[in-house]
Amino acid sequence: MADKEEIGWPYTLHPSLGVRLRTAFGQEYPLTDEELVMVDTGYSGEIGIPRRLYQKLGFHMWEEPEFQRFTVADGRDLQMRVSHGYILMPKFDRAPFSVEVHTWVEEERDFREILIGVKFIKRFKLLLDGPANKVRIL
Repeated sequence: MADKEEIGWPYTLHPSLGVRLRTAFGQEYPLTDEELVMVDTGYSGEIGIPRRLYQKLGFHMWEEPEFQRFTVADGRDLQMRVSHGYILMPKFDRAPFSVEVHTWVEEERDFREILIGVKFIKRFKLLLDGPANKVRIL
């Protein structure tokens, strides 16, 4: 019996997954392939994105009327805007995963990059393979 093909993503500084974002009306980011985004076990949400990208892709048009509270690595409980969208992981599965997309409420705060949080990674069994500098889905 042949082993299943290993699914994984290399990383240098932070464990990462290769993803694409899709809005409720079908717009995708990045436009080709996938983007490596940091797996952040200190962030309790699903996916956090910078405000400019949240606006550019139109997530604000599908935003929930109420803000939600999430915790970050230093233990702070912060309010975030919440919208709905999809994550695609082309290496893993062609079907999109429905997710909540978050960005900061406070203008002086912002995500510097796209982050995958605990709420999303709880869907999978991940192996953080430090010696190989790779994140694997088992």
